[in-house]
Amino acid sequence: MNTQGANPVNRRSFLKLAGVAAGAAVVSGCGSPAVSSQSEGADTISDHAAAATHTPDTTTSDTKAKPFKTYDATLPAIDKNPIKKVSWESSDDVLYITKDVAFQAWTFGGSVPGPILALTEGDEVQFSITNKGSAPHSIDFHAALTPPDKNYISFAPQATHQFTWKAHYPGCFMYHCGTPYVLHHMAMGMYGATIVKPKTGLQPVDREYVLVQSEFYLTPPADGLVQTDITKALTGIPDYVVFNGYAEQYKATPLIAKVGERIRMWVMNAGPTHYSAFHVIGTIFEAAYQDGNPANKMVGMQTVNVYPGGGMMVEFSIPEAGQYPFVSHSFADASKGALGVLAVTNS
Repeated sequence: MNTQGANPVNRRSFLKLAGVAAGAAVVSGCGSPAVSSQSEGADTISDHAAAATHTPDTTTSDTKAKPFKTYDATLPAIDKNPIKKVSWESSDDVLYITKDVAFQAWTFGGSVPGPILALTEGDEVQFSITNKGSAPHSIDFHAALTPPDKNYISFAPQATHQFTWKAHYPGCFMYHCGTPYVLHHMAMGMYGATIVKPKTGLQPVDREYVLVQSEFYLTPPADGLVQTDITKALTGIPDYVVFNGYAEQYKATPLIAKVGERIRMWVMNAGPTHYSAFHVIGTIFEAAYQDGNPANKMVGMQTVNVYPGGGMMVEFSIPEAGQYPFVSHSFADASKGALGVLAVTNS
């Protein structure tokens, strides 16, 4: 398994690594116990390719991995019905987390992260989940006020678990599996974002995106697959740190905006261990809201701290066309995949 290169990465080198050098083309333990090709610049570090891709020597021809599909970061429209009936499945899935690296995941809804749950403050969520996987699981909604010993219990394979909860607070919240060993279930991919907009509404924006940062701690490949190495996870030294489940996916397929548009990003950090120092290179956040709650406003922020299990809402606009990388400014993590690009055009 490749590891982080020893040479430092300065800001200029990193911009080259991100594909945004001048002239680059704009491209469009809470749960219950378990039941039964770029040109090289003079200052580019010699080993940047290894540091950026971290591709293990894997063979994936027989892994039955799902074909990679870019995770849609667009915030879904919110149904006006105040009662939301939500039915999900948990399952075992083989997913690509970067090119040629097929990961044996545990998922909500067949993806890592799981589905974006978009709500309005005051909504009632009538939730049902069926375990189609091979291990017991549970689900913990940080947006809910509900007794964990009643509703965050583990449910066995083939079982269905149901409960109802209400979204009393606006914000950007995490959900995750809380079945012990919680670190293991989270590192296997069982997490996602709940976005709750205030009942009084938010200022209209032109673009809204949801980014979930998370880490992968991997075993050596076997039969074309990697899995979670729980011993490595306990060290807190990941192989990959990513946005929305795949290293650098928004470098290859950037998020888009136009000059002058107001952009809102909801950033949730699933961890399970690292903090996110979220930063968009080339701009300043006009407003940032801790945990996505409009009562927690900060202004003129260069970088925002998103702790594991926490969220953030940031708003900004871009006055000039170009490619604007977004990263975790913990650059070891950016070099391990926590990097994307916002492509801003004039029209």
